[in-house]
Amino acid sequence: MIDLIRLTRPLNLLIMALTMAAMRYGVVGAWLDHTSAAIQSTSIDPTGTTIAEIPGNRLMHAFTGVHFWLLVLSTLLIAAGGNVINDYFDTRIDRVNKPAQVIVGRTVKRRVAMAGHLVLSGLGLAIGAFVAWRSGQFRLVVIPAFAVIALWSYSTRLKRAFLIGNGTVAVLAALVPITVGLYEVTALARTYPRDNWLSTVNGELLKVVIDFNEPWYWILGYGLFAFLATLVREIQKDLADVEGDRAEGCRTLPIVLGMRWGKAVALTYMGLLLVCVLYARMALLHDRLSYWYIGIAVITPLLLSAGFTYNASTRREHGIASHLLKAAMVIAILYAFLLRHTIWDPARLL
Repeated sequence: MIDLIRLTRPLNLLIMALTMAAMRYGVVGAWLDHTSAAIQSTSIDPTGTTIAEIPGNRLMHAFTGVHFWLLVLSTLLIAAGGNVINDYFDTRIDRVNKPAQVIVGRTVKRRVAMAGHLVLSGLGLAIGAFVAWRSGQFRLVVIPAFAVIALWSYSTRLKRAFLIGNGTVAVLAALVPITVGLYEVTALARTYPRDNWLSTVNGELLKVVIDFNEPWYWILGYGLFAFLATLVREIQKDLADVEGDRAEGCRTLPIVLGMRWGKAVALTYMGLLLVCVLYARMALLHDRLSYWYIGIAVITPLLLSAGFTYNASTRREHGIASHLLKAAMVIAILYAFLLRHTIWDPARLL
């Protein structure tokens, strides 16, 4: 049982859950707090209600906590099923690259691994469909359905194709934060009025605009970060696994173009990722906390990962580069919980 759990890659699942929680309680939660404070600032009576549709001048999550955690569970189950089936089809590659870590066919029977994939993916899809239906957005069932199909296709065919497999995993990573936005922000826009005209003490009209695009900017930014970072990590893993991939007839980037070009492509995407992070810090985040947090805690491991990628000559060194990038991703995710202290000046709503 323990080895079957290991196949699901619990640490990666934990990072996915953290990402989704960061979007709800970090990004959306901070926006709700600051928007509520802005509306409260327009109230003549501190204990009264300025806008009838917003009791107590307090915006609340319109996507319920129960549905959110079911959405998280659905996402994790589908990802776990994808991890299991990936190891199922990668057995021969892993026997070359990391023979001591092979589980499928040794401590976990192949039929058990396949059954585990079917149960995890099927249950995840069913829960995802339930959440989409109960939230009134049944069209969003396409997301878990796409994830199940994409993960199966990746494991069976796309992983062995030139760049397509890398891009597929990167898209799925980007969908993790974006899915939260599709449920959370859409539910808010349906629940609360966007524009309101209020009378002031002097009899003048004051327009309050609730901008639902603001949390979307950050969620999409995190989606872009997840896409680029995951794309680099997938190339880093291809660089590390080139021996086994070549034996299996895969056409990964370093096999088709060579190790030097493989590193060059990985470093190019890493450079683009760094540019995006630096732009966000300079253009949007002007407080001291953001300056030092991003400058030291996020950019430093990104630069170290780039350095290890450039100099790596062994599988272990490529692995270190990948782990450093994963650390940068986790640190960047945690920044979302600091947003309520750094951005969204309430005065911008008026």
